[in-house]
Amino acid sequence: MTAARDMITPSDRPSPPGRTVSVPRSWPQPGCRASASPVSPPPLRACAARRTRPQMRAGTDHRTAAHRLPPGWQFTLSAVVLFLALFGSHLATPLYPIWQADFGLSNTDIAIIFAGYPVGVTFGLLHGGRLGDQLGRKPLTRAGLLTILAASLCYLWAGGFTSLLVARLLNGYGIGLLSGPAVAAIVELHPTRNRGSASRIGAIATLSAPAAGMLTATLIAHYATGPTAVAAPYIIFAVLLTLGLILTGGYRETIHPEEKQSLRSASFRPQALRVPPGIALPFAYAACVAVLTWANTGLWLSLGPSIIPALMQGAHPMTGGLAVVAFLTTAGIVQLGGGWLGYLRAIVVSLILVIAALTTVLASLHAGGVAGVALGMLLGGTSQGLAWMGVVELTNRIAPDWSRATVLSVLYICCYFGSVVPVLLTGLAADVFGLSRAFGGLCVLSMSSAVALLIWTARLRRVLPDRHEILPDVPKGVDRTASAAPPD
Repeated sequence: MTAARDMITPSDRPSPPGRTVSVPRSWPQPGCRASASPVSPPPLRACAARRTRPQMRAGTDHRTAAHRLPPGWQFTLSAVVLFLALFGSHLATPLYPIWQADFGLSNTDIAIIFAGYPVGVTFGLLHGGRLGDQLGRKPLTRAGLLTILAASLCYLWAGGFTSLLVARLLNGYGIGLLSGPAVAAIVELHPTRNRGSASRIGAIATLSAPAAGMLTATLIAHYATGPTAVAAPYIIFAVLLTLGLILTGGYRETIHPEEKQSLRSASFRPQALRVPPGIALPFAYAACVAVLTWANTGLWLSLGPSIIPALMQGAHPMTGGLAVVAFLTTAGIVQLGGGWLGYLRAIVVSLILVIAALTTVLASLHAGGVAGVALGMLLGGTSQGLAWMGVVELTNRIAPDWSRATVLSVLYICCYFGSVVPVLLTGLAADVFGLSRAFGGLCVLSMSSAVALLIWTARLRRVLPDRHEILPDVPKGVDRTASAAPPD
């Protein structure tokens, strides 16, 4: 009632009997300019709206979601949607031998098809981040799900190299399109706006979903026969994507309608690889840690399936794939119980574990011991889980609301760069120096990078926000270091 009464102009209010209400020549309000006309008062409704924009934004969000589920359920649904979308990101990995035998593909063809995924992801990230900030989180999430669904149909109807390459590109593009907006929605839908807890949930979905998908495809490819071995994983994935599209209707849009742009005014050009100037230094630190941790992850995803069976004489063909699943599962479990560390301690511990894991693996490969390689993989999975949890939490703490999806997309581009380029360079070096020397060189480079990042962490410790601090949001186009005032 108070808010409604404040919206009534003085001339509309009834006068008590026997009294006359005089309207002043100007009616300035706090934060509003005086009326241009000396007689008529300015529109108090606009002044009140401008004066209480943060409060109105929160109230509008709750009214918009009043007919939907409680905030906790909306947050859960947003995380489930991300999990379902990423379930098929590595679904094709166990199926490559089947396609190679059925379609007569060469090793070069398989390498090109494999490279189509990171290429598609990169282009999707370049579009999805900015559009997610302009059009909203849910439209871009749905567009990504539909693109991935189209890729699944291409996999089902694949007849050779071209169709598999198109499917791989579409799959990567769809995942890149929704990654930034979907993770941003998870952070913004957290019931208590706890960015640390929300970031951990997003990081867990990013790692556990590919592990679950790869395990499903590995088991089906082993036990199924004929076309079912290839078709069944993508039929299951198509059903899960359809469920994800339905679940997007259960949570609200986190971008306020006044801040959203229309399709005509939105920019569809690929975004530049830059972040707001005020967060450049901490973001550069987070990106470097992400590149290192995903370089080690890419190493295990590419070489893990071949290293373990080579050391274990007479090992089951599924052993290598299950070892990779164990690596990703370990990373996910660590994130579930590692929140008490805080992002900075998690990053420091992960960097130390990088050195320990790679040292153990190198020594075990030299001695030919399987147990040491398995221990190194578990240490590597623990390092990956802690590092990714810390990096995502740090990025969400420093990213402003108006460009959160953009900043997250740039971070994901750095991750895919780290997971693909070192592995490709290792493959090229293996043709010249041999696989063992190339693998050892990459391990030495990774350990040196971990030491350098530990030194950088000690120097940046006073600059980085603590585990309970969130850098204040600022209007678009304003440097954080220049102003900490909220938007007008």
